[in-house]
Amino acid sequence: MLDIHGARQAIREEGLDGWLFLTMHHRDEIADTALGIGREKMNSRPWAYVIAADRPPVRIVHEIEASILEHLPGESVRYHARDAFRQALGRALPRGWRVAAQFSSDIPVGSFLDHGTALLLESLGVTLVSSAGLVARCLGALDPQGARSHDAAALILYNAVAEAWGRLSRALGRGEQVHEAEVQRWIAGLLSAAGLVSDAPPLVASGVHSADPHYSIAAQGALIRQGDVVQFDVWAKQDSPEAVYADISWLGVASQEPTAEQQAVFDAVVQAREAAIELLELSIAEGREVRGAEVDEAARGCLQRLGFAHAIRHRTGHSIGRRVHGYGVNLDSVEFPDSRPLREGACFSIEPGIYLEGFGMRTEVNCCIRNARLVITGRERQRDLLRLA
Repeated sequence: MLDIHGARQAIREEGLDGWLFLTMHHRDEIADTALGIGREKMNSRPWAYVIAADRPPVRIVHEIEASILEHLPGESVRYHARDAFRQALGRALPRGWRVAAQFSSDIPVGSFLDHGTALLLESLGVTLVSSAGLVARCLGALDPQGARSHDAAALILYNAVAEAWGRLSRALGRGEQVHEAEVQRWIAGLLSAAGLVSDAPPLVASGVHSADPHYSIAAQGALIRQGDVVQFDVWAKQDSPEAVYADISWLGVASQEPTAEQQAVFDAVVQAREAAIELLELSIAEGREVRGAEVDEAARGCLQRLGFAHAIRHRTGHSIGRRVHGYGVNLDSVEFPDSRPLREGACFSIEPGIYLEGFGMRTEVNCCIRNARLVITGRERQRDLLRLA
């Protein structure tokens, strides 16, 4: 849950007067996450929570759902009519204040404030600004418990991919037929046995399916054939509301040697990944802030110089938190450019990809900034294609 004291400090550092959380029907995921409001709580009426830079917080709740914010500090104001709600907002948000709220024209994952509510707030004389910077500061950084849970999940993911590849390699070596869904079940079973949960099954994509970044297996999926590229993308976390995801991608070829084209594409995505890592390590060592968009530009520029500009389909990476795609800084300069700086505690993926007509490849590692250095979690990152024994 949000550290109110830390949030107030962040509000002051951002030059704002306050941070507004206002939602109903659990529409604002950031509000629920930040304030520790479970989806089992009845939320049929609007509530608001105002964290001010230099005064106590204010809770504004409907009479029939007055307990929804009772676990939070601050003055409690109850309403039962729209005019009373508006007046309470006006007192909590004085005219002329600059107030952060959950909207963004650039980062959809953090945009929940509806237009009607924005008009209401502006009619009270406040200036609305995006809370994206505050969200990155306060929710995009892992606390020690979150970092431990991420590290534990990352190690299990690496081990599961290695075990699944060994099993696939042995089966294909014996001449057995193996479909994508079977490998998917192997990995899912390993994760479950280790106590991990996920919002979706792991991705196992072979051959032409590996050219689809978000491929979804239907029925048994494709038969994995000799020479196919096999793409693994696996994400999971410990079975706890406070646990943090890990999310990795590995690549293999169902042969003893890749083709020249397969090797060239693999080498390119590895170079792009390493370009992003090098920029981050150098910037952090120099004490220079590096923004998510800059890291994307480094990886993207590498792929472009290698002749793969036409085969880039997505950003270089995303924030990781209690959601696999978190609310912190993304490595993105094109899709939804993210100019927020990566700060201490940030956790994110680096996953450049190349997608051709016949196959695709993506290599993904997870990184955290800890004690002013870049930490790549899990085991050693992939430097060679997995191959059949």
